[in-house]
Amino acid sequence: MFKNLTDENRNIYDFVSNKTYNLNQSSVTRYAFISGSSNDTLSTNYNFARINLYLSGSDYTTHTKKYNTFPTVGNQLNSDDMFFDKFYISGSVVSIPQNEFGDRIKPGSFTLTDDTTGAIIKDDLKGNLFGSNASFSQSAATSLSSSDNYIGNIFYDVGVFAITETASFDGTNNYSDVTSGNYTVRYKGVHEISTYEYVCNAASNEFNQTQNETIFKPGGAGKLKDHLTGSLFPTYITEVGLYDDAEDLIGIARLSQAIPKSRKIPMRFFVRMDY
Repeated sequence: MFKNLTDENRNIYDFVSNKTYNLNQSSVTRYAFISGSSNDTLSTNYNFARINLYLSGSDYTTHTKKYNTFPTVGNQLNSDDMFFDKFYISGSVVSIPQNEFGDRIKPGSFTLTDDTTGAIIKDDLKGNLFGSNASFSQSAATSLSSSDNYIGNIFYDVGVFAITETASFDGTNNYSDVTSGNYTVRYKGVHEISTYEYVCNAASNEFNQTQNETIFKPGGAGKLKDHLTGSLFPTYITEVGLYDDAEDLIGIARLSQAIPKSRKIPMRFFVRMDY
């Protein structure tokens, strides 16, 4: 038996879930870059990062500023306090798979711990990265998280971060060595989830016939088992199926336990699906 659902029987609820991720270098992809390198890969990686993350429009922005007026993946031109001025001739870009962060990385949740150099890199909520344990400051008069001490950027929406500073953070290790060996990244991924709720109503005179084939005698040609022939035998509801307009089954909601169908009062079942 089918029963149509109206718009009044459908509700959509949107909510955001934050999931913590811990990854190491084997779960992400690192792209080292050097401007003008004889190594085509290093040179190509530099051009890719420069044009797609740090410029806007095209490489012609070097000579003509009017080409730097179109938002790109990295530079959205939205004046959000994201600094792009420390993109130097060498560095690295690291890409996190989308299935490891969801819709975006939550600002303020990113921490990179580099085992090779001992550097701990964090984000400042605005897309800028700084060395939280650096003993060398670019400006002694400002805090480590100030714009003077930014050492790269994180692009929350696409799961990409770049280490672009080349100076030393402790007098021995350089920022350019960060992500060249073993390291871990910890952050929260933002997942936007839509819950579809379907309200399935069953009147007292509806759905009182079972579709469970085990009610018939084995080889009995459709005859009911002896203990099921009484007029008071109730129908039990064990699952609710959702069908499309072509009557194709698209989803099944199974109850935790069978519920007897009432012949006296209407019953209501709530089916929820998350996407």
